[in-house]
Amino acid sequence: MEEKDTGKSLKNTFHSAVESVKTAAKDVKLPEIKVPEIKIPSQMKDVFKKKEKEQDPVAEQTATLLISSISAKGAIKIIYYLMAADGEVYHSEEEKFDSICAELDPEFAENREQIINECREQINKIIDPDDYYDVIQDGVEDALLSSLATKNTILTPKLFVWNLLSIAYSDDNYNETERRLLKYIVRKLDIDKAVFLEMESSFLTVMDLDNELNWIKTTNRPYLTIEAMVNEIANRKNVIFESVKDLISL
Repeated sequence: MEEKDTGKSLKNTFHSAVESVKTAAKDVKLPEIKVPEIKIPSQMKDVFKKKEKEQDPVAEQTATLLISSISAKGAIKIIYYLMAADGEVYHSEEEKFDSICAELDPEFAENREQIINECREQINKIIDPDDYYDVIQDGVEDALLSSLATKNTILTPKLFVWNLLSIAYSDDNYNETERRLLKYIVRKLDIDKAVFLEMESSFLTVMDLDNELNWIKTTNRPYLTIEAMVNEIANRKNVIFESVKDLISL
Protein backbone atom coordinates (compact mmCIF):
# COMPACT_ATOMS: atom_id res chain seq x y z
CA MET A 1 0.00 0.00 0.00
CA GLU A 2 1.43 3.36 -0.96
CA GLU A 3 1.73 6.05 1.66
CA LYS A 4 -0.86 8.23 -0.10
CA ASP A 5 -3.45 5.45 -0.04
CA THR A 6 -2.57 4.60 3.54
CA GLY A 7 -3.22 8.19 4.53
CA LYS A 8 -6.68 8.19 2.94
CA SER A 9 -8.00 5.05 4.54
CA LEU A 10 -7.31 5.93 8.20
CA LYS A 11 -9.18 9.23 8.08
CA ASN A 12 -12.71 8.07 8.93
CA THR A 13 -11.70 5.66 11.72
CA PHE A 14 -9.74 8.43 13.42
CA HIS A 15 -12.40 11.09 12.75
CA SER A 16 -14.43 10.42 15.89
CA ALA A 17 -11.34 10.54 18.11
CA VAL A 18 -10.27 13.88 16.63
CA GLU A 19 -13.79 15.30 16.93
CA SER A 20 -13.84 14.41 20.64
CA VAL A 21 -10.85 16.72 21.16
CA LYS A 22 -12.56 19.58 19.33
CA THR A 23 -15.93 19.07 21.06
CA ALA A 24 -14.39 18.82 24.51
CA ALA A 25 -12.43 22.01 23.99
CA LYS A 26 -15.54 23.82 22.77
CA ASP A 27 -17.57 22.73 25.82
CA VAL A 28 -15.14 24.09 28.41
CA LYS A 29 -16.88 26.96 30.20
CA LEU A 30 -14.05 29.39 29.71
CA PRO A 31 -12.97 31.67 26.87
CA GLU A 32 -12.85 29.63 23.68
CA ILE A 33 -9.76 27.46 23.43
CA LYS A 34 -8.34 27.05 19.98
CA VAL A 35 -7.35 23.45 19.51
CA PRO A 36 -4.46 23.02 17.09
CA GLU A 37 -5.30 21.43 13.79
CA ILE A 38 -4.17 17.83 13.87
CA LYS A 39 -2.68 16.50 10.68
CA ILE A 40 -4.34 13.12 10.78
CA PRO A 41 -3.21 10.71 8.09
CA SER A 42 -5.76 10.99 5.30
CA GLN A 43 -6.14 7.23 5.08
CA MET A 44 -9.55 6.38 6.46
CA LYS A 45 -12.18 7.39 3.93
CA ASP A 46 -11.31 4.57 1.57
CA VAL A 47 -10.28 2.09 4.22
CA PHE A 48 -10.44 -0.64 1.72
CA LYS A 49 -7.86 -1.02 -0.95
CA LYS A 50 -9.36 -3.03 -3.78
CA LYS A 51 -7.23 -5.92 -4.71
CA GLU A 52 -7.59 -8.67 -7.29
CA LYS A 53 -7.15 -12.10 -5.76
CA GLU A 54 -7.09 -15.32 -7.75
CA GLN A 55 -9.20 -18.08 -6.27
CA ASP A 56 -7.17 -21.00 -4.96
CA PRO A 57 -9.39 -24.10 -4.60
CA VAL A 58 -6.71 -25.86 -2.55
CA ALA A 59 -6.50 -23.02 -0.03
CA GLU A 60 -10.17 -23.46 0.86
CA GLN A 61 -9.47 -27.00 1.98
CA THR A 62 -6.48 -26.18 4.16
CA ALA A 63 -6.73 -25.78 7.91
CA THR A 64 -4.37 -22.80 7.88
CA LEU A 65 -5.79 -19.77 6.14
CA LEU A 66 -3.62 -17.40 4.16
CA ILE A 67 -5.83 -14.38 3.62
CA SER A 68 -4.31 -11.22 2.22
CA SER A 69 -7.59 -9.31 1.98
CA ILE A 70 -11.20 -9.64 3.08
CA SER A 71 -14.49 -9.25 1.24
CA ALA A 72 -17.02 -6.61 2.30
CA LYS A 73 -19.68 -9.16 3.25
CA GLY A 74 -17.17 -11.29 5.15
CA ALA A 75 -15.91 -8.26 7.05
CA ILE A 76 -19.44 -7.12 7.94
CA LYS A 77 -20.33 -10.56 9.27
CA ILE A 78 -17.19 -10.74 11.39
CA ILE A 79 -17.90 -7.30 12.84
CA TYR A 80 -21.40 -8.45 13.80
CA TYR A 81 -20.06 -11.64 15.41
CA LEU A 82 -17.59 -9.57 17.43
CA MET A 83 -20.41 -7.34 18.69
CA ALA A 84 -22.42 -10.42 19.65
CA ALA A 85 -19.48 -12.24 21.27
CA ASP A 86 -20.32 -11.08 24.80
CA GLY A 87 -23.98 -12.03 24.40
CA GLU A 88 -25.33 -8.49 24.08
CA VAL A 89 -25.15 -5.91 21.27
CA TYR A 90 -25.02 -2.38 22.70
CA HIS A 91 -26.47 0.71 21.02
CA SER A 92 -23.01 2.33 20.81
CA GLU A 93 -21.75 -0.78 19.02
CA GLU A 94 -24.65 -0.66 16.55
CA GLU A 95 -23.84 2.96 15.69
CA LYS A 96 -20.19 2.13 15.08
CA PHE A 97 -21.24 -0.99 13.14
CA ASP A 98 -23.47 1.00 10.77
CA SER A 99 -20.82 3.68 10.29
CA ILE A 100 -17.97 1.31 9.46
CA CYS A 101 -20.08 -1.05 7.34
CA ALA A 102 -21.45 1.84 5.26
CA GLU A 103 -17.84 2.61 4.34
CA LEU A 104 -17.16 -1.05 3.59
CA ASP A 105 -20.12 -1.54 1.27
CA PRO A 106 -21.97 1.24 -0.61
CA GLU A 107 -24.99 -1.11 -0.73
CA PHE A 108 -24.85 -1.90 2.98
CA ALA A 109 -28.19 -0.25 3.75
CA GLU A 110 -29.91 -2.56 1.26
CA ASN A 111 -28.05 -5.68 2.42
CA ARG A 112 -27.97 -4.99 6.16
CA GLU A 113 -30.97 -7.07 7.22
CA GLN A 114 -30.02 -10.04 5.06
CA ILE A 115 -26.48 -10.14 6.42
CA ILE A 116 -27.63 -9.78 10.02
CA ASN A 117 -30.23 -12.54 9.52
CA GLU A 118 -27.53 -14.86 8.18
CA CYS A 119 -25.44 -14.14 11.26
CA ARG A 120 -28.39 -14.81 13.56
CA GLU A 121 -29.07 -18.10 11.79
CA GLN A 122 -25.50 -19.11 12.57
CA ILE A 123 -25.84 -18.06 16.22
CA ASN A 124 -29.09 -20.03 16.48
CA LYS A 125 -27.13 -23.22 15.83
CA ILE A 126 -26.27 -23.24 19.54
CA ILE A 127 -27.41 -26.46 21.21
CA ASP A 128 -26.31 -25.69 24.77
CA PRO A 129 -25.32 -22.32 26.30
CA ASP A 130 -21.72 -23.52 26.54
CA ASP A 131 -21.64 -23.73 22.73
CA TYR A 132 -22.07 -19.97 22.28
CA TYR A 133 -18.45 -18.95 21.76
CA ASP A 134 -17.71 -21.96 19.53
CA VAL A 135 -20.67 -21.15 17.27
CA ILE A 136 -19.56 -17.50 17.02
CA GLN A 137 -16.02 -18.59 16.14
CA ASP A 138 -17.36 -21.00 13.49
CA GLY A 139 -19.25 -18.10 11.94
CA VAL A 140 -16.08 -16.02 11.84
CA GLU A 141 -14.17 -18.84 10.18
CA ASP A 142 -16.88 -19.26 7.53
CA ALA A 143 -16.76 -15.51 6.83
CA LEU A 144 -12.97 -15.65 6.41
CA LEU A 145 -13.23 -18.67 4.11
CA SER A 146 -15.78 -16.83 1.98
CA SER A 147 -13.11 -14.22 1.23
CA LEU A 148 -10.92 -16.93 -0.29
CA ALA A 149 -13.70 -17.69 -2.74
CA THR A 150 -14.28 -14.03 -3.63
CA LYS A 151 -12.43 -12.59 -6.61
CA ASN A 152 -12.57 -8.96 -5.51
CA THR A 153 -11.57 -8.45 -1.88
CA ILE A 154 -11.26 -5.01 -0.39
CA LEU A 155 -9.86 -4.81 3.13
CA THR A 156 -6.33 -5.56 4.29
CA PRO A 157 -5.99 -7.67 7.48
CA LYS A 158 -4.25 -5.14 9.73
CA LEU A 159 -6.60 -2.33 8.82
CA PHE A 160 -9.51 -4.69 9.43
CA VAL A 161 -8.22 -5.55 12.91
CA TRP A 162 -7.93 -1.81 13.70
CA ASN A 163 -11.60 -1.44 12.76
CA LEU A 164 -12.47 -4.42 14.95
CA LEU A 165 -10.71 -2.76 17.88
CA SER A 166 -12.84 0.34 17.41
CA ILE A 167 -15.95 -1.86 17.52
CA ALA A 168 -14.77 -3.76 20.60
CA TYR A 169 -14.03 -0.52 22.49
CA SER A 170 -17.18 1.32 21.39
CA ASP A 171 -19.19 0.13 24.41
CA ASP A 172 -16.33 0.95 26.83
CA ASN A 173 -16.31 -2.70 27.83
CA TYR A 174 -13.60 -4.62 25.96
CA ASN A 175 -14.05 -7.97 27.69
CA GLU A 176 -12.17 -11.25 27.59
CA THR A 177 -14.60 -12.93 25.18
CA GLU A 178 -14.21 -10.14 22.61
CA ARG A 179 -10.44 -10.20 23.06
CA ARG A 180 -10.38 -13.99 22.68
CA LEU A 181 -12.24 -13.73 19.37
CA LEU A 182 -9.97 -10.92 18.19
CA LYS A 183 -6.88 -13.00 18.95
CA TYR A 184 -8.39 -15.87 16.95
CA ILE A 185 -8.92 -13.53 13.98
CA VAL A 186 -5.36 -12.20 14.31
CA ARG A 187 -3.98 -15.76 14.16
CA LYS A 188 -6.14 -16.70 11.17
CA LEU A 189 -5.02 -13.57 9.32
CA ASP A 190 -1.39 -14.34 10.19
CA ILE A 191 -0.81 -10.92 11.78
CA ASP A 192 2.31 -10.74 13.92
CA LYS A 193 1.31 -10.79 17.59
CA ALA A 194 3.62 -7.87 18.36
CA VAL A 195 1.77 -5.76 15.79
CA PHE A 196 -1.60 -6.66 17.30
CA LEU A 197 -0.45 -5.91 20.84
CA GLU A 198 0.89 -2.52 19.76
CA MET A 199 -2.36 -1.67 17.98
CA GLU A 200 -4.33 -2.75 21.05
CA SER A 201 -2.11 -0.66 23.33
CA SER A 202 -2.48 2.35 21.00
CA PHE A 203 -6.25 2.15 21.14
CA LEU A 204 -6.20 1.88 24.94
CA THR A 205 -4.04 4.98 25.08
CA VAL A 206 -6.46 6.90 22.86
CA MET A 207 -9.31 5.93 25.18
CA ASP A 208 -7.30 7.11 28.20
CA LEU A 209 -6.61 10.43 26.49
CA ASP A 210 -10.32 10.89 25.80
CA ASN A 211 -11.08 10.25 29.46
CA GLU A 212 -8.41 12.75 30.45
CA LEU A 213 -9.95 15.34 28.15
CA ASN A 214 -13.38 14.78 29.69
CA TRP A 215 -11.86 15.26 33.13
CA ILE A 216 -10.32 18.58 32.07
CA LYS A 217 -13.82 19.92 31.40
CA THR A 218 -14.68 19.51 35.08
CA THR A 219 -11.74 21.47 36.44
CA ASN A 220 -11.50 25.13 37.39
CA ARG A 221 -7.91 25.56 36.33
CA PRO A 222 -6.70 28.76 34.66
CA TYR A 223 -7.42 29.23 30.98
CA LEU A 224 -3.78 28.95 29.89
CA THR A 225 -3.32 25.74 31.88
CA ILE A 226 -6.35 24.11 30.28
CA GLU A 227 -5.30 25.27 26.83
CA ALA A 228 -1.86 23.72 27.31
CA MET A 229 -3.40 20.43 28.46
CA VAL A 230 -5.77 20.28 25.48
CA ASN A 231 -2.88 20.98 23.11
CA GLU A 232 -0.78 18.25 24.70
CA ILE A 233 -3.57 15.68 24.36
CA ALA A 234 -4.07 16.63 20.72
CA ASN A 235 -0.36 16.23 20.01
CA ARG A 236 -0.19 12.86 21.75
CA LYS A 237 -3.15 11.59 19.72
CA ASN A 238 -1.50 12.72 16.53
CA VAL A 239 1.65 10.73 17.40
CA ILE A 240 -0.44 7.63 18.06
CA PHE A 241 -2.31 7.93 14.77
CA GLU A 242 0.93 8.31 12.83
CA SER A 243 2.33 5.23 14.55
CA VAL A 244 -0.77 3.16 13.71
CA LYS A 245 -0.61 4.37 10.11
CA ASP A 246 2.94 3.07 9.90
CA LEU A 247 1.93 -0.28 11.43
CA ILE A 248 -0.88 -0.75 8.92
CA SER A 249 1.34 0.26 6.01
CA LEU A 250 4.02 -2.36 6.73
